Amino acid sequence: MKREHEQTLFRTMMTHPWIAAAVRAGTCDRVTATHTVTGRRQGGGRIYRHPRKPGPAATTHRWIVAAACALVALAAAATAAATPQYMARSGRTCDNCHTLPNTWFNPDDTSLRKCTLSCSGCHVDPSGGGLRTVSGRYFDEATLPMFGSIRRPLDDRRRTILAWINGEDEPSSEPSSAPSSEPASGPAQPATSQIDPRPPGSPAATLGPAFGHPAGDPAEMAWLDGRYGDLAADPLLLVGGDLRLGYWQQGNLVFPMQLDFHAAVHPMEHVTVATSVGARGRTKGFAATVDQPEGPPVVAKDLYLMTHEYPYLGYARVGRFMPGFGTRVADHTAPIRRAFGVSQESPDTRVVGAEVGFTANYPYANVSLFKPVEAAAANPLATADGWGGVVSVGYRELPWSIGASAMVRRRPLDGGGDTNDLSLHWSFNPWFYERNLAITYLGEVAVGQLQRPYSGRRTLQEAWYHSVNWVLVSGVTLDLRHDYWDPDRDVAGDEIHRPGAGLELVFVPGLAVRADARVGLPAGGQAGADLFVQLHGWF
Repeated sequence: MKREHEQTLFRTMMTHPWIAAAVRAGTCDRVTATHTVTGRRQGGGRIYRHPRKPGPAATTHRWIVAAACALVALAAAATAAATPQYMARSGRTCDNCHTLPNTWFNPDDTSLRKCTLSCSGCHVDPSGGGLRTVSGRYFDEATLPMFGSIRRPLDDRRRTILAWINGEDEPSSEPSSAPSSEPASGPAQPATSQIDPRPPGSPAATLGPAFGHPAGDPAEMAWLDGRYGDLAADPLLLVGGDLRLGYWQQGNLVFPMQLDFHAAVHPMEHVTVATSVGARGRTKGFAATVDQPEGPPVVAKDLYLMTHEYPYLGYARVGRFMPGFGTRVADHTAPIRRAFGVSQESPDTRVVGAEVGFTANYPYANVSLFKPVEAAAANPLATADGWGGVVSVGYRELPWSIGASAMVRRRPLDGGGDTNDLSLHWSFNPWFYERNLAITYLGEVAVGQLQRPYSGRRTLQEAWYHSVNWVLVSGVTLDLRHDYWDPDRDVAGDEIHRPGAGLELVFVPGLAVRADARVGLPAGGQAGADLFVQLHGWF
């Protein structure tokens, strides 16, 4: 019986992605433990929940091992995605993402409005992450940093370090050709069509890692030059990059977390080819990042052809991408991402398929059908056995949002097995109502049915995510978060809570430091804490 319990425990622990990732990466050579059957009963080859919680002696040993391995796995992870907190808090004022002249044209026909709180507002990828659009670049250069803002939003000019020091609003450093967002004297006369809002004779909008213009006249739904100062809004070629170094206090390690480069070619209106290529970061250091036994050190993470710039911000794409399930939070070690196979740090979580959707002002929806990618294949469009699909719908109002996602995957057992997943996600932004309450809240609950990796038996998992984000001053953000994960609803005492706190400092556009302190609290086991610091540069 002891041997049987050891095998069952091992299977259960290996369904935990934090632990399994550590074992596969070689950071934990072995995961073994024994436990008594206190508080449990066995039947039909499975361990079932018992109304009585198991005592500490029943689980302490296995969770000491599990917590240690989980922390190692956490350290191997990078924060390499979009930040939904930015999206959730941007509705508080319009000049977060673009200038605000009094003559701006806002169509009565909502299908033609371009303002959106969806990921596509700041990223070329409709699911978020990677290459930034002109709106994302403007947000980075105007709203995020402590210093060097090209045009600080009006509501933020007293929320800066310089304003605290000088006792007055921070002056703008925008170029003279940028439009003014100061209130005008007398009634404003709105424009009746899309126009460049800058003064006559302003230079061409060419700033940014952007080059040229697509062939033909601009599409009606294309980003408009001049709306973002002198930043190029609708270029032929757009490039970018995300580079991160990590420091993990537990192992006194400094290692490359993310080395990604992005590009999008927009040869004509409505057509874009986009890609992201990068290295697989390794906690063992730079040499291990270059010399990787499981495949080439540099891989194409995303590669797709997209047609877009349609009413309601509609789009369709084919190729390799991340399926649009749940909230693409920045920390991909969160159970709502990693446990459900949509953690963006691994290229193998991408899929190859087709997706259609819209990210309008304010409802959104997308549907995708796909096949899993072939792990470590040289061809980024190579597929493995199986298929899947995602449906996501929701509504994003200026101060709040709510959405839901469903994902189905059918794969061989050794390729992840069959899964059926549901997610409900939401946000609330009190900052919209009270300018001195600079707080934003995100939440998500995800539940899913999956197959155990050895027996193939079906079980359920559940994960929760809560994050409260407080902007102390521009460029200085504190957040509190809580992760919860129950990897197997049929196994008692395997839940884990992970509260944490983070501090982010965005010094100037394109340069930030973030520190996160996290505590793993396994049920009935020993707590484990770690400190993780990352340096992030982007363009």
